Amino acid sequence: LSFGWGDGGGGPDRQMLENYARIKDYPVLPRLQMGRVEDFFANLPTEGVPTFTGELYLELHRATLTTQGLVKKLNRESEHRLVEAEAFAALASLPTGRTGLLGGRQSGSEYPRDRLDQSWKSLLLNQFHDILPGSSINEVYQDTHPALRAVVATAEDIRNGAICSLTGAGSGLEPGGIAVANPALQSRPLTVAVPDEMAAGGLPASVRQKIEGGVLLHDPARQLGAFEVVVPRGHTESSEPTAAEVTATRSGSGFVIENDLVHVAIGADGTLHRVFDKRADRDALSDRGNQLWAYVDRPRAWDAWDIDETYENAGFELADVESIEIIESGPLRASVRVIRAWRNSRFVQTYRLLSGSARIDIETTIDWHERMMLIRALFPTSVHTHEATFETIFGVHKRPTHRNTSWERARFEVSAHRFVDLSEPAYGVAVLNDGKYGHSVVGGTIGLSLVRGPLSPDPFADEGEHRFTYSLLPHQGDWIDAGVVHEAHVINAPLVAVPVAGDASGLPALVSIEGVSLGFSTLKRAHDRDGLVLRLYEPHGIAGRTVLTFSRDVRSATAVTLLEEDMD
Repeated sequence: LSFGWGDGGGGPDRQMLENYARIKDYPVLPRLQMGRVEDFFANLPTEGVPTFTGELYLELHRATLTTQGLVKKLNRESEHRLVEAEAFAALASLPTGRTGLLGGRQSGSEYPRDRLDQSWKSLLLNQFHDILPGSSINEVYQDTHPALRAVVATAEDIRNGAICSLTGAGSGLEPGGIAVANPALQSRPLTVAVPDEMAAGGLPASVRQKIEGGVLLHDPARQLGAFEVVVPRGHTESSEPTAAEVTATRSGSGFVIENDLVHVAIGADGTLHRVFDKRADRDALSDRGNQLWAYVDRPRAWDAWDIDETYENAGFELADVESIEIIESGPLRASVRVIRAWRNSRFVQTYRLLSGSARIDIETTIDWHERMMLIRALFPTSVHTHEATFETIFGVHKRPTHRNTSWERARFEVSAHRFVDLSEPAYGVAVLNDGKYGHSVVGGTIGLSLVRGPLSPDPFADEGEHRFTYSLLPHQGDWIDAGVVHEAHVINAPLVAVPVAGDASGLPALVSIEGVSLGFSTLKRAHDRDGLVLRLYEPHGIAGRTVLTFSRDVRSATAVTLLEEDMD
């Protein structure tokens, strides 16, 4: 027997305690004893208790994966920006003499523990079970939106200041270079967009392309470590673009963007008519990709919480296109923009493809003014498999792609974090995202829920502008071989470009790995002792050995729990 105001995390009130005193020894009722939750679970029997393996799927409240999309996008950004801020601030707090690899006797900058703690607490507060799921009243989000924007701004300020400190150049000096930082464990090619004013120092033509509002720096052959200064003062090298370029051309009534890896055909209706993978000599899609469908969304109860199983019976495709045009034609990035107007709303989607990459990004802006409607993007793939892989925290969950049983039919909308993947033994297709959580997979079709418009409890839910990106990634091998976890991390934590003084210098990564691939969770100063805490996780379910190599001497290393308590 348990009691208390659990809905808000509170304990028993005075009336409950009085009731307990009256009935704890009442005849014919079970004897009651006050205790702690930890003691209750510690005293549970361990023998003969049945176990359940698999997902405990709640057949209810599926719409909470999509409602109030701005909160979910800001939540995702806050999570990644705070991890970046902690990591670079921790590195900047180490001794920073310039005579060795992150070594020396000079003291580092002060670690902003209070600002980080305050930002984490604000983020966690706004992950409360009615705020983040989108089931709060309108007044709540009038507080939540600015609170989460402040978290992102604070984290970016801490991160950028730490990067400037690490390069040995103060941010107050006149910029003469660009420091590019990699907030990931694995190295990656140089790919970063910078404003015009940051790119004024002279850039190699082979890694530079003029884009809207700035300059794209992209070199698929350059593998970044922790960070490096890519544009030092006075650097005026000029060379021809590399051969592995990407192009955008008109083809009949549609358009084609293409590099040496994939051929992508965009039809006059704005959908992906073909994604041909040159490496595997096969089509990644079985039908038009990125179909946008609108569904009448009138759940029987709980507008903000639910999507009814029958929603697919009242759907139609948004087929009309207002305009479609090439906005970037290479050689480093090619882009085609599609604009749709539907009812009172407007959809702007830009297909982007980089040289040396098979990932097709779909940058999306929706000006949304509809009620009781649901918008989803569908990708019918050519992959045949009975299971799909959905990312969750520190791992994945596999679910069937068919609906044979009542349990499987009930899972018509399921959760995933940064990616969903369909893989055969030698080939697969993934859909990545930077702030969406509601997904479906039926047969070979991956669906992603983009935006809703419930009336209760917030009649203005999702009203206004939404900006996000989702991507189609055809790949060789399965999701493990293709490094889908890393690709999903890349679109959520892009390389960071910070203007620095011309005498700045780059530094290597603090740690490199060999062996079983690991995911990066955290690098931070320890909470109540000296030293750094590095949290890694194994995302694929593979047993094996990994060797960590540090770029500076390690005095000691201790395994700790998530609470940073020493383990045996």
